[in-house]
Amino acid sequence: MRTLLFALLCIATIAHAQTRPPAPRLNQPVVGVTSSTGPHQAVINWTNASCTTTAQCSIQVYRAQCGSATTCPAYTAGSSNWKALNMSAGLTPVIGMGGSTWAYTDTDTALQDSTVYAWIATNSYVGASTASSASANFVGTTNNGTPPAPVLSSNGNSVN
Repeated sequence: MRTLLFALLCIATIAHAQTRPPAPRLNQPVVGVTSSTGPHQAVINWTNASCTTTAQCSIQVYRAQCGSATTCPAYTAGSSNWKALNMSAGLTPVIGMGGSTWAYTDTDTALQDSTVYAWIATNSYVGASTASSASANFVGTTNNGTPPAPVLSSNGNSVN
């Protein structure tokens, strides 16, 4: 009985690893600027409950420039409108039994002042050859190079 249970568990694990993970969910995005002269940065967070410690996933983030907040190109794999971003820097993954979260900081020097961008992500199970469908996109506008007003904390320290 134990051998049969072990065999079924192995088969289920292999079958699960060959399927597509669902698209990552987008949550709590932030777009800002790091100094009065730039460079700009965007910090975007995604989650995927199907990507766990036993079914690990990789993430790929893409960015497109938009004409306005409502006129961004639709994501299509391989489209020249969407740039695949470097995942070897700026990525903070947290992998757990109940799913994974990724925070990605886009600090590409190509980000321009007062420009609308969209970001999406896809997941792939480690070792699989297919990616999930794209996440919901996050659309944000970089500022004009001037940082936002500082926020005064309760203890009197200025945070910017």
